[in-house]
Amino acid sequence: MNNERLKIPCPRCGAYTRIDRIFCLRCRHRVIPLTRYDLAIEDFIYPPDRDGIESIKDLEPLPQIVKHLLIERRLDYLRSQLAGRSIRIKPLSSLGSMIRRCGIMLGLRVLPESFIINSDTPQAFTFGTDEEPVLVISSSMLEIMNERELEAVIGHELGHVKSGHLVYHTLAELLVRGASLSLSIMGLDAVAEPLRLLLLAWHRDSEISADRASLLVANDLDVIKSMFSKFIRHSEEGFEGILDSISELFKTHPTYLNRIRKLEEFYNGVEFKRAREKIEKRIMLLKAISPICRFCGARKPLLSLFCPSCGRSQV
Repeated sequence: MNNERLKIPCPRCGAYTRIDRIFCLRCRHRVIPLTRYDLAIEDFIYPPDRDGIESIKDLEPLPQIVKHLLIERRLDYLRSQLAGRSIRIKPLSSLGSMIRRCGIMLGLRVLPESFIINSDTPQAFTFGTDEEPVLVISSSMLEIMNERELEAVIGHELGHVKSGHLVYHTLAELLVRGASLSLSIMGLDAVAEPLRLLLLAWHRDSEISADRASLLVANDLDVIKSMFSKFIRHSEEGFEGILDSISELFKTHPTYLNRIRKLEEFYNGVEFKRAREKIEKRIMLLKAISPICRFCGARKPLLSLFCPSCGRSQV
């Protein structure tokens, strides 16, 4: 069966993509829908993170107002800062393929638009929206991390994407940077301060969920510890690049020792084992979960493990 017959049109942009790539090369959205076999947020989210997001959502309609008046402007600014000062990561490059593998493991709906930025300080961060996420990795991060550690770094950042953190991270940054004044002018000061306090408290918990995603991708606690160790050794002077507030947002990250302790608890619990088993089964079924038989090319039910036309097993 040649690769041409194993391509299907992207339901979002129409570009033809090989089914085993899962994500469209043009728009980065999935060409194979999420199924019960894919990792869900509920499989790994840190409960205080989940509760914090629910509390923030309860303060509607403020997030919708802020999204249009403040957040989109901030995101446009961040994207403009990347223009001409970064290198876009090609989807079929070794790094692009690593990002795709992590996205498959974590069950993302869309891969982030990804860039490398030149910096002497190791950093990786995400921003954007659920539909248009952006991942930035510094050149020094690529230099100091080995392949497995880099995969863990990417897993952490994609964990933020999977968990729906991006807009709320940007909102937290804006409120700390002075957007509260703008909200006061709009007559929304009564909810601006409660929201700011909620966001700052929640931000720490959101990092734990992303750490859990990192561990699920790496499947090795020692890799995470090594990644943290390298990051700490090379980050003493802090990040002074164009997006300095993103990944060490207002020093709200929980301490690394606390993060490791919480990861050890997760690693030794049933949640981790169940989530990893789910990931491993999804990888095993990578070629089977498809609308096309990989042997005869006939259409088949998405989740069918046998082709109704030729009868061959897809596993």
